[in-house]
Amino acid sequence: MELRQLRTLVAIAEHGTFAAAADAVGLTQSAVSLQIKALEDELGAPLFDRGRRPPQLNERGRALMRHARQVVEICNRITARAEEGGLAGMLVLGAVPTSFSGLLPKALSILRESHPRLHIQLSSGLSAELTVRVRAGELDAALVSEPMRLGEGLTAHAICREPLIVIAPPGTEGQSERELLESGPFIQFSRKAWVGRQIDQHLRDRGIRTVQSMEIDSLEAIVQMVAHGLGVSVVPRHLCGPNMPADFRCLPFGEPPQYRSLVIIERETSAQAPLVGALTEVLRDLSTGACAPAPLASPMESGDPAS
Repeated sequence: MELRQLRTLVAIAEHGTFAAAADAVGLTQSAVSLQIKALEDELGAPLFDRGRRPPQLNERGRALMRHARQVVEICNRITARAEEGGLAGMLVLGAVPTSFSGLLPKALSILRESHPRLHIQLSSGLSAELTVRVRAGELDAALVSEPMRLGEGLTAHAICREPLIVIAPPGTEGQSERELLESGPFIQFSRKAWVGRQIDQHLRDRGIRTVQSMEIDSLEAIVQMVAHGLGVSVVPRHLCGPNMPADFRCLPFGEPPQYRSLVIIERETSAQAPLVGALTEVLRDLSTGACAPAPLASPMESGDPAS
């Protein structure tokens, strides 16, 4: 039994087909088939149900795959620590769109500088979608809003908490967050996103009556709508991201203030654990360092603009 065979077995389990696994490990599909056939011959038993299309791991195959993942993960960690040039390889990463103008770009820049042989393939999506893709093996990890239920086979690493804030155009009437939110059209952060559902639920729980004018899944678009006087909104306040426009009225959202928690999720037996760990460490360092924003004005203060 060879390590390359175990890597190939794990790749098939994570990517679903022999063809997709071949692309992931840099082999031809026929080479993948030969490796699996040699492994089955050595074990004296089939690992796949070839009566299904595509072939699926049978019970023996699933049992071996769980052990194979552990072996591959250990070997990856040993290799990463031994390499003089730092971490190397490909990390297939997903992230919620709001993180692209916050922590993530700076974290990836630091990683690239520290580990030039580390390559990251990045895609965006909503938290629920990304979680499904991590579980299916399409992504090695994802930066998402913390889910209420993570699901079997996944693990989460806390990164930071971003405060939720009420934003309103200059001159909006009202001193408290409730008055600002009830003062005019409300721009709802998309309820397809977990943070949008969190905001919507908290408004309902507190009986804050808003008049919804639009529902948008882009933080940058919401900020532009508010800047042009089209309404008020509740959004996450980025760490390491651009500040809100200086003339915005900004107040904490919630009593006590509400937060959106960001986490990195990965499979419990991920073969890319060392790469995910390096990214997690950088994100945590940034979120607790100089990137942290100054506190907002209290809702009981005069209502002067805060940024």
